Amino acid sequence: MNLKQILRDGETWKGIIIILALSLVIGTVSNLGLIKKFLQGEFRRAFFTSADYPGLVFITLPEMEELWHNQKAVIVDSRPASEFRRGHVPNAISVPMEEVKSGNYGLLERLSPGQPLIIYCEGGDCLTSLNLARLLYGRGFRDLRVFSGGWAEWLAAGLPVEKEDGGY
Repeated sequence: MNLKQILRDGETWKGIIIILALSLVIGTVSNLGLIKKFLQGEFRRAFFTSADYPGLVFITLPEMEELWHNQKAVIVDSRPASEFRRGHVPNAISVPMEEVKSGNYGLLERLSPGQPLIIYCEGGDCLTSLNLARLLYGRGFRDLRVFSGGWAEWLAAGLPVEKEDGGY
């Protein structure tokens, strides 16, 4: 049978439709939790538009390294304090998002709304840097950069690391 004959065959089309329908059902059932979260609008919090947050940009590792090396921005580590003590970008300031979220706004007093800030977290799918950037934006900070590669990318590149006593 050649391709034209296969495509004209009604049984072939029935099989294709059954496979597609089963794929749709299985995909829906296996992702019900994600679908529910999407319908409730939870994913909206993980994204932003430049219109919502002008001045908030994502930067790459080379941009991060250049700004750090030339001391053109304050580096803010949004990871938990315990992670910061084990290792962080040299001269970074620890502002753990979880502590700020719990009401410890005193941590923000070390930051000035007029200075450029680079915020990072663990990297990958970590969102604490983005969440801290949003919070800072709401408090009047406008020159915000998020280094989405985060600590994992910084380490993988073999860049300098600063540790508190007892670090790994």
